[in-house]
Amino acid sequence: MKKLPAALLGLALAACATPGAQAPQGAVQAPIADTVTLPDGGTMKEALWYSEQVRVSGRIFLPAGHGMSSNAPAVVLAPGEGATAETLDTYAAALASQGIVALTVDYRGWGRSGGHIYLGERVDTYDKMRFSEQTPELVIRRGRIDPEHQVQDLRNAITFLQGAAGVDRTRIGILGIDLGGGHVISVMSMDARAKAGVAITPLVFGQGEEEKSFLPDAAAQAAMIRLARDGAPPRTASEARERNELERRLALSEYKPCWRLDAIPQTAAIRFIVAGADDQIDNFTHAHAAARELKGPHDVQTVPGALHKLTPAQTAEAAKLAAEWLKLRL
Repeated sequence: MKKLPAALLGLALAACATPGAQAPQGAVQAPIADTVTLPDGGTMKEALWYSEQVRVSGRIFLPAGHGMSSNAPAVVLAPGEGATAETLDTYAAALASQGIVALTVDYRGWGRSGGHIYLGERVDTYDKMRFSEQTPELVIRRGRIDPEHQVQDLRNAITFLQGAAGVDRTRIGILGIDLGGGHVISVMSMDARAKAGVAITPLVFGQGEEEKSFLPDAAAQAAMIRLARDGAPPRTASEARERNELERRLALSEYKPCWRLDAIPQTAAIRFIVAGADDQIDNFTHAHAAARELKGPHDVQTVPGALHKLTPAQTAEAAKLAAEWLKLRL
């Protein structure tokens, strides 16, 4: 076997920022260098963990006086579609002020987290090759929206919190906004470690649709054939933008959190917080419909007059409602 150098060449491809994104997607943001002191005496700093070998970044908010001997509950916070961890600071700070450790997440390919890694060229291997040393080119893609990967990132964040000093691993919750609100349903249906959740202006797809195996329409079928026959990673930023949008549409067409409601344990508690004048979704076919199917403790709270994107004052109101629920239920 010919021995090749072990060096790897990375090629980063940026996706255009999806509406709502808070950070440039061309490169990973610089890390948070220092611990930040919060107004109430708590602290915030960067946290790092791994999700399927990709390093994921988040912002961990610790209550005042938190230490190695603490036994605090903890909550993972999930951003909405195209958003990053910073968009959840108000919610995380509200939780920390109530004695709850809060961890906001940058999904893979967003904010300070690493990207999706692909081989940029074909590398031939087969079963008899028990070991080979290659020099492949890597393509690192950013700005992808893949809900199932994001759910896995959130579950790995739960695992990270369970190993954090001063956290009671039996009292873990999850909070999410928009698409992240749908992820609250998915995570709690798949992972009994999440004991309580809050879904804010959530997208809970699947209501009213027959639960059956996926059957693509003509457009989706054509897109799937294209990806199967020409699935090599994109080589330019414009190609990456086009591919990200194509894969986003396909992934969201199959993502049905509503179908997972039956799997949420009866002991799990969920609060939905909806915008009273939501201009993007119908609350009755998302949050209210989901709440009716839950077996455990739940309620629906409304921020009066709010559009889907909450104002700073409305965000503070929603954060108060979220902290109230999670403090009670964890």
